[in-house]
Amino acid sequence: MKLEALPVESKDVSDACPDILETSQVIKKDAQIIAETTYFNAKNAPFWTNEDLSTIHPFQCPYVRDTLQLAPEETLSPETARHKNIERAKTEVVPRAYEERYLREPTGKDRPCVMGDHCHGLNLPHVRENAFILREFLLPSQEEEYKRSGKLPQERQLCLLCKRSEILRAFVNVRADNMGVKSHMILQDYRNIVNVPGEYHLKDCILSSPTIYQGLLDPVVKHTRHAYRLKVIDGVRYYDQWGMRKFDEHFLT
Repeated sequence: MKLEALPVESKDVSDACPDILETSQVIKKDAQIIAETTYFNAKNAPFWTNEDLSTIHPFQCPYVRDTLQLAPEETLSPETARHKNIERAKTEVVPRAYEERYLREPTGKDRPCVMGDHCHGLNLPHVRENAFILREFLLPSQEEEYKRSGKLPQERQLCLLCKRSEILRAFVNVRADNMGVKSHMILQDYRNIVNVPGEYHLKDCILSSPTIYQGLLDPVVKHTRHAYRLKVIDGVRYYDQWGMRKFDEHFLT
């Protein structure tokens, strides 16, 4: 039997695989072309000469350019009219007595903290047994809406301890960078009353520096894990803020 090779069909694949377009055919702005050229020249240079940090990634160029071209602001001081009239109006005043009603376990129709097993109520050093997940924290406006309509917010929210912790974490990040934030950025949606009988001491709160705005317009209680201890009222577990005495309370009491 004589073996013969199978016929091979030759196809023109030039149409199926078009030539790669050159980057020069893409329309770019002059600033981006300069950024790309400078960036890749720095990348191709010997590493011992790459001590200049003035170059930026070409993909970051449009963002950096737009940021630099923002209209200048006179000051970032918390005492500006913008902060007083606009940003501060977004924060709700929350008294100490209101907060203490939320430092308990959920009962009835209350929902637990959205953090679940990672809730800070389960990780307090002075509570070795019977630790619990706190109920979600509602701002006064949200609580009024709940009383009126019987509907809780669509999304489950943080408890008071986790909310304090998240605000403190963001604030510490700003402080660690040794920089301020823009005037329209605000880390809080509520504020506490301080140095008033029955309320908190200012020393137990966090606040922006007097010389630079760091995201907090008004005092917010600082989350301190060792400042809470367990108490039971009518069979319901609460956390007592024994480490944060009231402004008019003597330290011996």
